[in-house]
Formats: sequence, C-alpha cells, structure tokens
Amino acid sequence: MILWCMSVLFLVQCLFGAYAGHAVNSPYRVYDMIPQGICKVRRIPLLDNILAQADPILLNSAEHGAIFRQTWNSSSFKKYSDCKFYVQAPSHMGLYLTVNKVQLRKSHKGICIDTLVVKKSNDKKHQFCETPDSEPTVLYDDRGRMRITVNLDANLALPLLEDILEVQLIVTVKRKCNVDGYLPCEEEDDNSCISKYFFGDGFVNCPECVDEKGCVKDNDPVETFNPSNVFLSAVISLLGTMIVFGACLWCIFKHSHCIFGCITSNITEAVRSSQSNRQSATVDQIQVELHASAPPTAPPEEDKDLPPSYDSLFPVPSTGR
Repeated sequence: MILWCMSVLFLVQCLFGAYAGHAVNSPYRVYDMIPQGICKVRRIPLLDNILAQADPILLNSAEHGAIFRQTWNSSSFKKYSDCKFYVQAPSHMGLYLTVNKVQLRKSHKGICIDTLVVKKSNDKKHQFCETPDSEPTVLYDDRGRMRITVNLDANLALPLLEDILEVQLIVTVKRKCNVDGYLPCEEEDDNSCISKYFFGDGFVNCPECVDEKGCVKDNDPVETFNPSNVFLSAVISLLGTMIVFGACLWCIFKHSHCIFGCITSNITEAVRSSQSNRQSATVDQIQVELHASAPPTAPPEEDKDLPPSYDSLFPVPSTGR
C-alpha cells in the first residue's frame, strides 16, 4: 500500500513537472482579458477614450508572443461590454496580430452587432464580428503599436442562455532577418522574421499561414453597426438642435423691440403707400369721367343752310317809267 501511494505521488510529480516545464518554455504569455483587468466594467461610450487603458502591454522580447482571449456568457457580457487596450513591440520592431477566433453577433442583414476593432499606428482600422470557417486573419504593423477594442451591445440579450461570445487574438513580434534563430514570414520582406519556435506550434503567426499548414489568405472585414454609437449620435444631434433653437429664441427676445419696430414701420409705410395710390387713382378717374361727359360743340354757322330771301321769292316788277 505504501509503495502504491509512493508510485502515485511520483507520477503526479512527474506530470506536474512536465506541465510546469511546458508552461515555462512556452513562447506565449496568455492574457485572460476580464480577470487581468483589460476589460473594464461597463461605462459610458462617450468616456470610453478617457477611461481606456493608457499604458500599453509591452512585449519585451521578439522570442515571446501573447495570446489575448475572453469568452462572455449571457450575464457577463452585460457587465464587461467594452474592452480597449494597446499592444507595444520592442523598439525598432513590428507586430503581427492574428485574429484567431471571433464569435460575435450579426443581424439578419449581415451587419455586425458586436465588433472587434484593430487600429494600426497609421490610424487604419480593421473591424470584425466573426471568423468565417474559423480561418484566421493576420494583420501587421511595422511601427509595432496596435490598439484593440471589443464593443458588445449590452442592451441586446443573447438569443439563448447557453450562447457565448468569444475573442482570441495572437500577437507576435517581427524584426529584421539578420539574427540566427529567426525565420521570415514574407520572403521579399527583410523585416518579417519571427522566432523559429513559432513555426509549427499550432498557432498561425504569419500572413498566408507561412508558419503553419492548411491556412488561407486574410478575410475581408465585415461592415459593422454599433447601436450605442447610433444612440450617442442621436443624443448629440438632439442637444445641438436644442442649443440652436434656444439661441434663436434668445436672439428674438433680445432684439424684439427692433424687430417689432421694423415690422410696424414697414406696415405704416405700406398703408401710406396704399392710401397714396388710392388717392392718385381717384383723381385720375374723376378726370377721365369729366372728359367723357363734356357736351358736343355746335358746328359753325357758316356751315348751316339758310332759308331763301323774300326778294328772291317775290320779285317786284319794273314800271318802265
């Protein structure tokens, strides 16, 4: 019995030693985003940039990578709905980021409800909400700095209680190919080398799956839709409209005496002009009526036919004396 117990204890020690040795020799450091404080408690989206993690997560050596992973269930995603952090490579080195697995929600129209956003140092963004056919997408940044953001719509419940949301990212340092122990991810790029320990380890680190087998090219990002951003835009638009409307009312109240004075003077001028026009029209009408009612003039007397004279009608005979 004692020998049997000693054998079991020895076997357990051997297994634990093998596991510990594997963990120590692993080139990856694993970050569970909620337990390690990367995902904060849900906050107001407007303050997201202010409250985001300011200090980047540093990868101190090109021989070590990082795995960022997290799953959310039907209750945890309501509390930890926003995650934002930065990843920084050593000086003069770059980064490869593999979107190994993304299982977020989409609408029936194919628009993302939840989003994973990767922003490079040149401000170019890549957005995802799923990994089609579980094929990883590999992004790179030669300056060695990336920002990762996970936005979950906490107002929309999961379809089923057993449903989960999941994200898994792999970050690898890339450097110049002038040191032994490093292999290139891209043949024509002298700055694309990663540690040889990443080749054939079961994780995709290079574009087009150079370090592994059975992988395809990058998948195109999916169009995204974030209801919280739409709600925030609507609130800002409403506030802007109220401010403009209030400013208009204040201006009207402030200059009301001038406005009413201008309106009164315009009305007075219009009435005077109307009265003047009416008087002018009345005078013209009277002149026209007087001219129309003037009596006709008699023709001159020389034009009349006079009756014959008495002498012409009864001539006197001569006596001959």
